Amino acid sequence: MSKYNHMLDIAFTVISETEDPNDITPEEIHLAIERRLVTLREEGQYDIGGAIGHCDTYKIEEYDNELL
Repeated sequence: MSKYNHMLDIAFTVISETEDPNDITPEEIHLAIERRLVTLREEGQYDIGGAIGHCDTYKIEEYDNELL
């Protein structure tokens, strides 16, 4: 059976006290991503083209079954 790798993206926002986005801390990014995932789950927003964007798809010729 063929397997496909789909690259998707999920936008999220970070509220900070800095104007320069390069000064956003890894902790702030991590918390913002977690909040976004909770929101998506609570609202059931899993439609491709809505809250989730599709970037690329390719067929996997060989893969490790343990990773899938």
